[in-house]
Amino acid sequence: MPHKNTKIVCTLGPASSSPKILEKMIRAGMNVARLNFSHGTYEEFAKMIKTVRVLSKKLNTPIAILQDLQGPKIRIGEVPKEGIVIKEKELIILSTSHNVYATQHHTKIFPVQFRHLHKDVGPKDTILIDDGLMELTVKKVTGTSIYCEAVTDGIIKSHKGINVPTASLSADPLTPKDLKDLTFGIKHNVDYVALSFVRQASDITRLKKILKDKNSQARVMAKIERHEAVKNLEEIVEASDAIMVARGDLGIEIPAENVPIVQKRTILLANMYGKPVITATHMLNSMIENPRATRAEISDAANAVFDHSDALMLSNETAVGKYPLEAVETLARVARVTEENLQKYEQLLPFSKGKLDMPISNATCLNAVKLALDIDADAIVAVTQTGFTAQNIAKHRIYKPIITITGSEKVRNQLALVWGLNEVFVKKIHSKYSILEMTKFLKKDGIVKEGQEIVTVVNASKNEKRISTTIA
Repeated sequence: MPHKNTKIVCTLGPASSSPKILEKMIRAGMNVARLNFSHGTYEEFAKMIKTVRVLSKKLNTPIAILQDLQGPKIRIGEVPKEGIVIKEKELIILSTSHNVYATQHHTKIFPVQFRHLHKDVGPKDTILIDDGLMELTVKKVTGTSIYCEAVTDGIIKSHKGINVPTASLSADPLTPKDLKDLTFGIKHNVDYVALSFVRQASDITRLKKILKDKNSQARVMAKIERHEAVKNLEEIVEASDAIMVARGDLGIEIPAENVPIVQKRTILLANMYGKPVITATHMLNSMIENPRATRAEISDAANAVFDHSDALMLSNETAVGKYPLEAVETLARVARVTEENLQKYEQLLPFSKGKLDMPISNATCLNAVKLALDIDADAIVAVTQTGFTAQNIAKHRIYKPIITITGSEKVRNQLALVWGLNEVFVKKIHSKYSILEMTKFLKKDGIVKEGQEIVTVVNASKNEKRISTTIA
């Protein structure tokens, strides 16, 4: 397996569903398998999950399963197959009461699947269709009819997505389809559930409660892709278990030139709170069709590593692209080379100072990192039940091995998403004799060697906060 600290998330699909190609992708550096529930069947997803679990065990490499819920994608309804041509300054109607395309007094009426859109928008609001290729300005709203003027020429086709960057839409982030899909994910023991179109922290806490009530240990990931989420960013990061910077819809909801700023701010906040963060969308988009990435894509991926992303995500590149394995290999090389240069040119503790109030548990992990640097320790060992201790050590981006011991196979898989946690072992450690048991286990399995100096942190949680230096 290539040595890198930055993890790689791969979206599975027709191009990457076979055991043969999946094994090669894991060997190349894949750490997380993303299942996009906007596409695919339960039968296909079940088969992919089984294949990943079998390969993970075969290769002794933890792979996290990420279930990405579709969310309330707002779309145009049914129109003629070839689409309807719209000219600049033409007046049209978006209707929430029509089911199919119609005309009235030479005015084109387009059906909208979200039945409350007319309640959420008003005059001067901007409506974007088909990833922003078609732009409309709302002139007035009468009943269920939204009268709009076309800002640009374009073609409106069936089922194209709608974004309203100037209004707050009332669509529930958890749709009936999502709840049904969630039941499937819980049954198949997914490690993370990504919630689409998050607006506020309460969206996250609601999903967490549903998972808890169903006795699921899955962690909740917030996708940052709505303009409301940008306004409520810190509270969302604090409430979530993990974050995804979903740059596709985000670049439609806010001006595209603001996306890099939101990306950096999101990653910084996630690092400060010790939450794993994924940078996603169009990472190596040209590799869907071409065997080599563009220089701009390579720079974008490297900058995501420089920003301290925990993971980089491939979408269509691995789901339907012609070169899924090459895309993983490319990202792995970028991560490895960038990390090597980070060690040369950047401070090792970029987040040791922040505006957050630091609980004792976080201070314990920070002190362990500082001690490891001061004495030039060979490694830091984190003994953790939930993964909290390991994550709060990793967030400081220290370029020393972080050896993690947990009693849970589930936690081992979940930590596959976290930067720098490459050596995670499942072993029950009894707290009364934790240091002795841990040292014995590490030496017996050859994980550390005689004469090496290590810093150990044992369950830096509310109940137990211990730190020590051990000569193995």
